[in-house]
Amino acid sequence: MRNKLTIGAFLLMLTAFIVVLALPADEESIKSENRVMATIPPVNEETVFSGEFETGFESFIGDNIAYRSQITDFSKTLDEKRGFVPKTGKIISTNKDIGTGTTQKQTLLVADNTIMEMFIRNDKTEQEYADAINRYAEKLPENIKLFSMVIPTQLEFKEPIYKNLQDSQKDTIDSIYSKLDSRVGTVDAYGLLSEHSNEYTYFRTDHHWTQLGAYYGYSAFMNKEGGQAVNKDDYETGKIQGVLGYLYDRVSSDVATEPDTIEWYDIDYDKHIKTTMYATDEKGEMYSYNGVMYDRSKANYNFFFGSDHPIVEMTNEKNPDGKTLVVLKDSYTNVLAPWLIESYKNVILVDPRIFDGDFQMILDKYSPDEVLVVNYIFTTVFSDYCNLLENLYD
Repeated sequence: MRNKLTIGAFLLMLTAFIVVLALPADEESIKSENRVMATIPPVNEETVFSGEFETGFESFIGDNIAYRSQITDFSKTLDEKRGFVPKTGKIISTNKDIGTGTTQKQTLLVADNTIMEMFIRNDKTEQEYADAINRYAEKLPENIKLFSMVIPTQLEFKEPIYKNLQDSQKDTIDSIYSKLDSRVGTVDAYGLLSEHSNEYTYFRTDHHWTQLGAYYGYSAFMNKEGGQAVNKDDYETGKIQGVLGYLYDRVSSDVATEPDTIEWYDIDYDKHIKTTMYATDEKGEMYSYNGVMYDRSKANYNFFFGSDHPIVEMTNEKNPDGKTLVVLKDSYTNVLAPWLIESYKNVILVDPRIFDGDFQMILDKYSPDEVLVVNYIFTTVFSDYCNLLENLYD
């Protein structure tokens, strides 16, 4: 019963907030009561689950709508006639693990037929993340270009009623970029993703972007790097339907969301891309084996490369005179890499979470022209990931 009441209160808050956005506040009615208008309370995990946010938000709603008595009466009439369907939403508390061995508390918002992670920024780890990249700026040979791309998640591009329940990802990305050495080229993936936010750029049941979303990230990188992005429309596409992603597994079974479709671009249609993967055996020694860019035995996000790997070596046989790019990555890069290899001779993916070697070995073996650090924004709030990234280049 208590859960039903909590959900009902949350639905009421969402519905009322739409009215607040659409109509000016009736300040005169508040003045007549000899008091000051209520302000919106701070939004964070503590205030949401303690009930403080709910109580303060109701006061804010009550004070900040125009013709509030008339609107309240009108809403009741509509409800009675069942002609009004409010926006639905549910907040779920769970744990998050990015593959570093530690977990953090996580808040999910289920709304608009989508399961979304709610972002809470961390000033300390923002600095740690920037410090890690700055180590590469300090130590890399001058002839190697260095870039950073921090990728936002889809809640950032939802309407304000949802987006404003979390900390600003745009402000966080700007803050991280401002802390980076001037040598680091910062990639504005946010801008292009925002421009195309009405497209299927993120999955509904998973925290990753789609291959279409990754294309816009790739395009933003090529804009910064000075290269020319390929035209996505030159490639045929395939589809895997009925996919339920990682976030779907984190919520209760009574949450109704529409399954996703993985749409992939047939970039290696003529087998011009060679993929070699590296793993570690029981003795801790690296060995290589032939891999695949698209693992057609998988019907989820692991369709892309099968999973994460310590090192993935990609070679574009159509571009023998091209450059070599090393990417320090998390799982968001798995769907980005097929686009990147079309613009390079070699693309080397290195995952700091599972690669036990030293970055100098990567430099000695591949002699890259460029290094790109790609992470989705939630990675930047994990201190242990920041340490892994920084300590990789001792």
